Amino acid sequence: MSEPLLAMTGVTKSFGGNCVLSDVSLSLWPHEVHALVGENGAGKSTLMKILNGVYIKDSGEIRLAGKDLQISGPHDARKAGISMIFQEQILANDLTVAENIFLGMEPTRSSGLLDNHKLKTQAQEVLERHHFPILAGTVVARLTRAEKQLVEIARALATAARVIVMDEPTAVLSHKESEELFRIIAELKAKGLAIVYISHRMEELERLADRVTILRDGKLVFTGESKTIDTNGIIHHMVGRDIHELYPQLPEPTTETVLEVSALTRGAEYRNISFELHRGEILGLAGLVGAGRTAVARGIFGLDPPDTGVISLHGKPVRFRETRDAIAAGLAYLTEDRKAIGILPDMAVMQNISIAALDSMSNGPVLNLSEEARRCGELVNKLKIKARSSSMPIGRLSGGNQQKALLARWLFAGSSILLLDEPTQGVDLGTRAEIYLLMREIVAAGGSILMISSDLPELLGMSHRIGVMRRGELVTMLPAAGATQENVMQFAA
Repeated sequence: MSEPLLAMTGVTKSFGGNCVLSDVSLSLWPHEVHALVGENGAGKSTLMKILNGVYIKDSGEIRLAGKDLQISGPHDARKAGISMIFQEQILANDLTVAENIFLGMEPTRSSGLLDNHKLKTQAQEVLERHHFPILAGTVVARLTRAEKQLVEIARALATAARVIVMDEPTAVLSHKESEELFRIIAELKAKGLAIVYISHRMEELERLADRVTILRDGKLVFTGESKTIDTNGIIHHMVGRDIHELYPQLPEPTTETVLEVSALTRGAEYRNISFELHRGEILGLAGLVGAGRTAVARGIFGLDPPDTGVISLHGKPVRFRETRDAIAAGLAYLTEDRKAIGILPDMAVMQNISIAALDSMSNGPVLNLSEEARRCGELVNKLKIKARSSSMPIGRLSGGNQQKALLARWLFAGSSILLLDEPTQGVDLGTRAEIYLLMREIVAAGGSILMISSDLPELLGMSHRIGVMRRGELVTMLPAAGATQENVMQFAA
């Protein structure tokens, strides 16, 4: 083609006087994977939501195959052959997989009524064509987060798409599922589609991207072929500074055991789980989706208590009847699903940070608001949480800043044992580096961390030891220093 398949030129967008995109341009060609990179809040998702019709641009133009394209809603985008897989899953949980895949595009009979048989058959064909192990008739609410992501992908693939936008598509996928996605991307690219790929995982960009566009603070700072820029160059453009070492050197832990679990079992979720966590240690927990890692952490924290087994803190058995008992004992739990069960989106940043430790600032029924504001302000500054004020709703912050606020919640509560489930999921490299430094600071001060992560480089770089779970069992415990991605995956699979 003599011109791009799709071109966005001079796109500008503001919300309430706050300019989030300023004169941004992006071109997409057939047969290419175009990486769109930037820190959380840089404008990536906003630009793509304009392309998908979720937002309306203030100025600029969009051209598809050389013709002006006016997009006033998602229907216009889909009609033009543009599909988007959102980072925040937007499936209808009460509908089936088939109904979600063809939502708004349902096949009908000649009478105009819905053809349920055709709907289910066509959806199952899409799932099987791409080797997704899901039944079309399953209600979405029964699926795991990873399975829901596969449904999102299937919905994009079910249309006659020419452009597909993938926003953090591997964030909740296992290694095996990610490999299958990469195979699908290669097939789509070979068929002539243009793919916009948004990810904070540098190894994915190195593997997939033909070209790279980098945004910073709503402005275009780089665009070019991926072979002309390395990882350090990408990071420098993203954050405006060099990050010399993503994974900081961890101090050696002590031999003192602060948390011990012995023969923990809960139904079919996990069985006979035993390990020790030492003072000053980061213990990584690896495994494929569904291996039982999250269930173990929730069991320790008292959210879903184990059926049998013993949990001991500092050598003394404990039994948490509710999570407030775990918090009072010095435990913290950072959920993997910050949107659904982590943040309180309509409440202020300050209230989200202080909510786990209100007793520490109250005199009877009266809350010391000035003390709350002072302590929260210190943590907002310490963790570099970007918010216009601590009284703004946390739901308006970027994902990375929401994650830092959730970590601040447990620092505020004075927790000494942190159970972190996917602590850097969906956050940019700059924020990721800041979280790693905070984790180092916590263990250097005598705290301890149990970290669940699906990011193998993160596990290897930020753990002293790595426990590997498979099908509800803890199958091995490896020293991180001698472990590799290959042998961790060998045990996990």
